[in-house]
Amino acid sequence: MPASRLGPLAAALLLGLLLLGLPPVRSDTETQKAGVCPELQGDLNCTEECVSDRDCADNLKCCRAGCVAVCVLPNEKPGSCPQLSSGFLPLGFCHDLCQVDSQCPGQKKCCLNGCGNAYCATPHF
Repeated sequence: MPASRLGPLAAALLLGLLLLGLPPVRSDTETQKAGVCPELQGDLNCTEECVSDRDCADNLKCCRAGCVAVCVLPNEKPGSCPQLSSGFLPLGFCHDLCQVDSQCPGQKKCCLNGCGNAYCATPHF
């Protein structure tokens, strides 16, 4: 087959694939946001809120549990936990107030307190 025929043939094949409605190929590095999905309970309604992280607002991640796909706060939020000074313990209780970042409100992260337990702290960026 002459080289001049490959151009239109390739174009026709590409057009045929587009007409079939196949989704565009996306790179994983473009669609993945920071953090880890929390454990989710399966839903009998099979909610499909998203296909990838790109479909979710802000720092929300597209997380799956069975047939469910929803936008949720990841377990690992951006930023780093504040340094604890050895002479100062943060106010609060000496027991765990969280286990993962997604249990903390807003941008707060689940960080170790001076007692060796965890609390929700404002991160450093």
